[in-house]
Formats: sequence, structure tokens, C-alpha cells
Amino acid sequence: MMGITDIDDKIIHRSQKENVHYLEISKKYEQEFIDDMQRLNVQSPTLYARVSDHIPLIINFIKKLIDKGVAYACSSGSVYFDMTQYGEKHDYKHHRMNEQGVSSLETDILSEKRNARDFALWKGRDSSSNELKFQSPWGYGRPGWHIECSAMASRTFGSHLDIHSGGLDLVFPHHANEILQSTAYHETKTWVKYWLHSGLLNTKSMDEKMSKSLNNTILIRDMLKTYTPAQFRYFCLMHDYRSPRTFESAAIQQALFVDKLFKAFFDTVQACHKGLIDISSLSEAEVISRISNTQDEIVDVLANNFDTPSAMTRLQELVHWINSHMNYDIRDNEDKIINTPTCALYLAVDFIQSWLKIFGIDMNISGHQNQNTSSDRILLENVIEKSVQFRTNIRDISRRRTTTTIEENPKKLLLEECDDYRLQMKYLGVEIKDRHQGSTWSFKN
Repeated sequence: MMGITDIDDKIIHRSQKENVHYLEISKKYEQEFIDDMQRLNVQSPTLYARVSDHIPLIINFIKKLIDKGVAYACSSGSVYFDMTQYGEKHDYKHHRMNEQGVSSLETDILSEKRNARDFALWKGRDSSSNELKFQSPWGYGRPGWHIECSAMASRTFGSHLDIHSGGLDLVFPHHANEILQSTAYHETKTWVKYWLHSGLLNTKSMDEKMSKSLNNTILIRDMLKTYTPAQFRYFCLMHDYRSPRTFESAAIQQALFVDKLFKAFFDTVQACHKGLIDISSLSEAEVISRISNTQDEIVDVLANNFDTPSAMTRLQELVHWINSHMNYDIRDNEDKIINTPTCALYLAVDFIQSWLKIFGIDMNISGHQNQNTSSDRILLENVIEKSVQFRTNIRDISRRRTTTTIEENPKKLLLEECDDYRLQMKYLGVEIKDRHQGSTWSFKN
């Protein structure tokens, strides 16, 4: 489940400024977010839970907290979680505000709170105001920031969550308050078994996070004009997910290197298939053993809090080891290596592809991402493949020793190769016509 906050102060202020419905603002950015995730090959959640669809549920959640004596309503129509009644009594004394005694993300009225550390579950609003508000037992208002997640998650998963994720900037106050109100509501000590907090993406320095308010953001669609989704994934995979990371040249270059490494390896396998690289010194048994060991090592490091940097290192080490046991003396057609690629080599390819696919990078043996392969790209690859083969054949004929037999007349062989190339291009939808002054080409209808 992914929660979507489509009601908050920023959205409301934006809708008032532009004189449009608040859902028009939120839907626009929600769709942009979903589109960006698709571009990055991020799987969609099973359920999108929007605050605007769960107002009655949130109100009932708050009513139950009041009934349990851990929340209270004020004359303004606002409802607060009572830290004195619950937080202090349930060993949540670590739950601290900032130096001013109030979360910088809250705009609650301190004078009506019983305790400066109490936080809003429902924000009361004047019934005569033009801003967004909903009817509740306490008057008009709208949900506080934290209550929405607890209510929607409880509706979907009940009293216990195995995994809850979010950015490091949400640890406090957002997730801390979620824990308080959820454990109080369900009367349990543990609401979430595992919290996964990801590091923030920074720019310029490790102290400056990427944020709209700082006007230093890089839109995903703009980033993808320079880098592929796979390259950005490599960038993320090669950093600990909990640590902040800087979107800078050095880190990106490292991701580009890994991308090229795997693509070059897949190209090498293709060359082996054509008999152009000697792999006779590659021990099939040792390759299989290396793959098995790498599999065990990757499972171990991922079991250690999703250590993807170490997992990526293990895959690179496997490629480096295989590459070091190949003879890269490229041969021409007349001198092709007789041996065929070992089954173990293709097993290594399948192994690497399988892990990359788990990491969201779906690549075929040609080294290109399957999800971004267009018909134009496929046509281009086929044309290039035929052109390279044509060039190889021409070089092969040109390097032969001169002969006087009609059957091996070089000019005749060259013309035959040209005719064959023209036929191959026709199969690919490119028609070549020989003219008096040269040749022309066009796409077939």
C-alpha cells in the first residue's frame, strides 16, 4: 500500500492561489509521480490510499482515541493526542520536539494544548472560512498530518505491519507520532516490525537535500534525458539505502562504469557464440562453482539489511573473473575458433540477468533494457548487425590470396556479397536500388 497525501496546507494554499479545486492540483502531481515511477521501472503498489477517500475513516479513528482517553478536543474544533496521558506513561520519553518545543512541521495553537508536545489529530477550521474543511463531531476541520497514515494502514493491514518505509526526514515527528497513535488505538506495544528509512538525495554537499523549497531539484524526466533508468538504478544500488547520497559526477560515473561492464560482458558472450573469442581455457566446473559461491554471498549480504552495494560488487567480481579467463584474440571468419561457448558461460549470463531483474533492471543478452526497447531500436540493431557482417565478409574476400579460377573471382564474390546485403536489407524493410550514378535507399511500405 502507498499512502498519498492529497490534502495538506501546501496543496490547499496552491489551489486558493490558482483558484482551482484542490484535487485538481493533487491529481496533477500524483499522475506525474506515477509516470516518473513507471519511467524508472518501479513496480506499482497493489493499493493507492488517498486521504480524500478516507475522511470518515480518519474521523472514526480519532473518535476511538478520544474514547480511550488518549486524545482531547478543544473549543476551536481541533483534536490533539495527549502525550501526558499516553506518551509519558508508555516509555515514549524519547519523543522530543525541537529546541522551540514544537515540531517545525506543525502549526498548532500552543495556547489550547495541554502539553507543548501534544500533536494535532484534527485541525479545526472556522465554519465561515472559504478554505477546505470537512464536517466532524468537533466542528469543521481537516486531518492532521500523521493520523492519515495510521488510519489508512490500519484499514488495510489491521493492528500489525511487517514493514513500513519512508525517508529519513520522516523519522521525527511523522513516524514517531504514527507509532504513538497506532499503538494507542490497537492497544499494542509494537505496531511495525521493521522500519526502513531511506537516505535523502542531496546536491552540492551532503548537507543540502534535494527539495522544492530549496529550488535545487532535478526532475526525473529531465535526468532521464541524460541517463537511462538502469544507470540511475545502478547509482542507487551502489549506495547503502539508509545513507544520504549526493547526485554528483563521480557517483554517476561509477554507475556508468558498471552499466558498461555488464553490457560489454553480454557483448562478449555474443562474440563467443560467433566463435570469435577463445574460451577453451575457461573451466566449466570452476565457473559453476563461482556462480554458486556468488549466489550464496549475495543472499548473505542482502539478508544484512539489504546491502545492495556488496551485492553489486559480487556481480562485478564474477564478471571480472570470467573476463580474465578469456582469450580476446579476435579472429576473422576464415580463422574462426571451432569450440562453442560453454554452458557455464550462458549460466553466468542468466545468473547476472536474474539478479539485475530482481533489482529492477531487465536486460537481454544484447545488453539493452527490455522495457525501453522500441521497434526503431530493434530495426537499428538488426541493420547494424547485417552491416557489420557485410563488412566482415568484404574484408574476408579482400584478404584472400589472388586466384585465377572463375569460381573464386574476387569481383564476382564482392558483387554477390553486395546483392546478398541488399536482400538482407529488404527483409528488414530497407529497399536498396542500384542506379547508374550509384545506389539509393528507401523504407519499404
